[in-house]
Amino acid sequence: MGRTRYDPELAKQVLQLRRAGVQFDQIAEQLDLTPTAAKGLFDKALAAFDPALNVALEADRLDRLHRGVWPAAVGGDLQAVDRIIRISERREKVVATPKVNDHALRNAFDTSAVTSDDLDRDVDAALMEAGRKIADRVDEAVATGEGQEVTKALYLVPHMVNVLREMLATPASRTAAKNAAPAQPRQDGKLAQLRAIQGNKPTG
Repeated sequence: MGRTRYDPELAKQVLQLRRAGVQFDQIAEQLDLTPTAAKGLFDKALAAFDPALNVALEADRLDRLHRGVWPAAVGGDLQAVDRIIRISERREKVVATPKVNDHALRNAFDTSAVTSDDLDRDVDAALMEAGRKIADRVDEAVATGEGQEVTKALYLVPHMVNVLREMLATPASRTAAKNAAPAQPRQDGKLAQLRAIQGNKPTG
């Protein structure tokens, strides 16, 4: 007992057993190893494993499960039908091409923050950080999420609009702020003439 020399085939067995949910002490007992040696073989096998091959292996495993359940599903077994649907959903996620997070909303928010003349970078730091958090969450969900998860993230968009409104970074908020600004007093008539005369008097 306690084989420690690296054996690729033995490491592959360890990897497959661990993926099946078998604990390292059980793997060690089954393969005549120590738990430490089993863990070491697992780490080496995992490090040497090709991610693309891993995807293909997982897809093949799901295909075999699909074939095993299919006859019962076609025969009208509702539990088998449900299992087929779950296997199909899992396979779709396994083989899907990863999306790239382009940070589009975060970049747009940062542009609004940088170009705003009404923000105080210190006083409004919490406001800007709240907007960034919302933008990051939406970008992440759009890039990595599916259906319902993306929809939930999009519910945050109105909160971001509120942040932008506080920053005077929406057309409506800028118009409202302009209309609410106090009007400059008109300097015309006799008062304006008097001030002009006083302004032109020589000093000294």
